[in-house]
Amino acid sequence: MKKIAFVSLVAMCMTFAIAMLLTTQSAIGSKKPISAGPGIALPDSIQKMVKRACMDCHADDGNFMAKGKVNFSVWDKYDAEKQAGKAKAICKVLTKGSMPQKKWCTNNPKDVPTQAEKDMVCRWANGLQK
Repeated sequence: MKKIAFVSLVAMCMTFAIAMLLTTQSAIGSKKPISAGPGIALPDSIQKMVKRACMDCHADDGNFMAKGKVNFSVWDKYDAEKQAGKAKAICKVLTKGSMPQKKWCTNNPKDVPTQAEKDMVCRWANGLQK
């Protein structure tokens, strides 16, 4: 039984290592043009809501999976095209009600974004050029 577990662990590690190598190679060989530079900082009105309602998970010290989707700690390092795409995705999840997650909302009711804040984020997101 121990041998099977060990072999399974080794196989998983090798699969992960190969996946990382392939991902790096495809990014290096990408035909996509390099951005002219970083994007812009979040507007103060958006940043206030993000700090209160998003950064518990979507920041450097937040949830691994959440910051993989969007990491507000490095927002200004995203190029303008990436910012625009992520902003539109943020609008979409806020509108659907899938973010912030229900459990977080239950535990932090005073920090849940209002409908006016959600509308503000969507107006801002739709104004960004992609």
